[in-house]
Amino acid sequence: MKEEGEIEQTSDGELISRVKAGDMGGFDELVRRYQKKIYYLALKMVRDHDLADEVVQDAFVKAYHAMNKFKEGYPFYPWIYRIAVNICMNHLKQSKRQIRLSDEREIREPVGRENPHSNPEKSLMEVEKMKRLENAIDALPPKWKAVLVLRAHEDLSYEEISKVLRIPKGTVMSRLNRARERLKEVLEKL
Repeated sequence: MKEEGEIEQTSDGELISRVKAGDMGGFDELVRRYQKKIYYLALKMVRDHDLADEVVQDAFVKAYHAMNKFKEGYPFYPWIYRIAVNICMNHLKQSKRQIRLSDEREIREPVGRENPHSNPEKSLMEVEKMKRLENAIDALPPKWKAVLVLRAHEDLSYEEISKVLRIPKGTVMSRLNRARERLKEVLEKL
């Protein structure tokens, strides 16, 4: 058995083997390694802190219950990532939540760190443009939004998006193109 300080060196594959053998400590370590990444992915997709927390919890619970089906030798992160994306898409389809600009700004800009030399009028116009763009992203069909978020925010390749969403690469490209066209229409109106 490894000592507490050695757990950092343990590979995901070893941890998965330990989980399958009934060692909850192995699963706790997988959660510790990946929960922040999954949280930020979920937050980008659902735009709600509480719902993102719920997605993370649901994703890891589903992963734990399906651990016996996990094929050893494959990486864990893409698997948990795919589970989280599917949960996010289900939430988007069911609730069609609206982006709350204030939540998104909290992620990107800490409060009280505004540039004292900035032009307030220009800043207000930029905030308004961002609000319209965020609303346009929210109005996209969930399948288009998922592809856009995975490409623009997560910087995944077409192949990676194809694997995560389990759709052909051509479908990824088509959905991304449609999402961009819709956003382009909105931006032209601005």
